[in-house]
Amino acid sequence: MEELIQGLDGPRTAQQELFYDLEDAAAVIGWSVVELTALAASDKTPGEAVALMKICALLAAQQERIGAYAGEVRDQRIVRSEVDG
Repeated sequence: MEELIQGLDGPRTAQQELFYDLEDAAAVIGWSVVELTALAASDKTPGEAVALMKICALLAAQQERIGAYAGEVRDQRIVRSEVDG
């Protein structure tokens, strides 16, 4: 296990930054879906509730897509080259 932990104290590579950015974006979208679903279930008109649920469905689809991209980055099927800062 210790060998898996080595090398994590330095700066992140461009590849790691991309992975974590994608994972963070997916998490924020997931949180948004939960909050919007709760809002839709509150005292909203039926039209408002339907609109919010449609937004939730669209966000959930994007969350899944971004999660898949993060998986591709992790598996190095999508590679970000180092960029000079």
